[in-house]
Amino acid sequence: MFTCLASVVAFAAQTPPNVVLLVSDDQGWGDVGFHGGEMNTPHLDQLAKDGMELNRFYTYPICSPTRASLLTGHISMRHGIFSPISANHTLTHDEPLMNQAFKDAGYMTMTAGKWHLGMTHVRDLPINRGFDHTYGSLRAGPDYWTHSRGEQKDWARDGKTVFENGYITDLFGNEISRLIRERDPAKPFFAYVAFTAPHTPIQAPQEYVDKYAHIEDENRRVYCAMVEVLDVAIGNILRAIDDEGIRDNTLVLFFSDNGASTVGDNADFRGQKGRVYEGGTRMPAVARWPGVIPSGTVSDQPMVVYDLYPTFVEAFGLRPEMNTPFDGESVWDALQSGKTRPRKTDIFIGNSNDYSVHRGEYKLVHSSVNENTPNAPPELIELFKIYEDPNETTNVADQYPDVVKAMIDDNAEVAALIRNAPARESRRGRGPRGGGAGPRGPGGRPGAEVSEAGGRGPRGPGGPAGRPAGGRPGGGGPGASAAAGPPAPRDADGNIIHLHETLLRE
Repeated sequence: MFTCLASVVAFAAQTPPNVVLLVSDDQGWGDVGFHGGEMNTPHLDQLAKDGMELNRFYTYPICSPTRASLLTGHISMRHGIFSPISANHTLTHDEPLMNQAFKDAGYMTMTAGKWHLGMTHVRDLPINRGFDHTYGSLRAGPDYWTHSRGEQKDWARDGKTVFENGYITDLFGNEISRLIRERDPAKPFFAYVAFTAPHTPIQAPQEYVDKYAHIEDENRRVYCAMVEVLDVAIGNILRAIDDEGIRDNTLVLFFSDNGASTVGDNADFRGQKGRVYEGGTRMPAVARWPGVIPSGTVSDQPMVVYDLYPTFVEAFGLRPEMNTPFDGESVWDALQSGKTRPRKTDIFIGNSNDYSVHRGEYKLVHSSVNENTPNAPPELIELFKIYEDPNETTNVADQYPDVVKAMIDDNAEVAALIRNAPARESRRGRGPRGGGAGPRGPGGRPGAEVSEAGGRGPRGPGGPAGRPAGGRPGGGGPGASAAAGPPAPRDADGNIIHLHETLLRE
């Protein structure tokens, strides 16, 4: 037994390192145990102990822009993605995605989870964008039990609709664990696991919901259960890595795609999902690679999601043929050393109306810049000394006009993309600090909920037709209506045509 295990470990050391990206959805800074969260996350907590906590890891404040930036190494606006991607929009095909670069380097590439980067044509499917194996949904917010939006199934393996039972988060973890165990051990692998949890609809297995019976707010109770199931699924993937003897040869990176809405916990940070303040953009994040990245450490190196692609290019010797240079910079030196060094580039984060810029000790927030949005509030410029004032309480723009001018002027090119972005039908005002429902939202959580579409999301207990909170197949719970969609298309015989089969093929 020992000889067999030793040979597996020795073989793993000869194989190029593996990469596993674990991305949660709408999980706030305070929604992990290692930040004092009230939910049970032992596997994520252990990952933080075994790896490096990335204390200043930033993303975009909304789903699709973060995912586009991750896979392209670019500011998402360069690809026309300012907000959740619509059904008739797709991530451009003019650059090799990160996973394609790994595939070209000889890696087996796999993804499970939410794609949310295009579904106008079969060429937009992840199976046709550099992944060898794909599993999950194309859109945001499928029902956790039925895997549908309304009646239409949004669930496929390798681009073909499949009909399976089970809770989505479990299925994602099981799929990646299976692929790791069944892979060709002679090839390294790249896995992008884009969990939908704890995004709406708010649904979880009842046995997990019952663990949080002491929490008065029903939304929060089910949300905590969702995060615990997410932790279990991540634990299954980490166990597969350990069982295969490849822990020391695998980089594991965990982060949330954006801040939480009302039901989540962004700690005391200002703002929430959809906002460019810290609550919407500063994420819980951990990197683990034993013997390469210092374990049990906390890094204060500022980094942004679009740094990851250039970082991997340096770390793994990838050779993508990019038409546009990366907007991000490699932070591989900081990950290896655990030290903090000044950035070579600003961190630019935006949505369809506002943007923020990080430069050294300063953070600029420039709000309401979209010139195509009617009835917009006036432009607002705020400057924060973000290290001294992480909760963004004191605007010092008037004290440092030269700093403000330099940060605006130096980022004018990408800011212009937001100024000229397509008009939005509705627009939320800036709202009070901490969100739209006062300093702290319902249930003691920051802010007011923002749905994936950018408007107000479902609030309060109860789902469609009074379905139970935890839910089983067909069960709903708080926010369950988010999974409903327009009537599903049907063929001449009245049969529902499921999402993957509706896509253009010519």
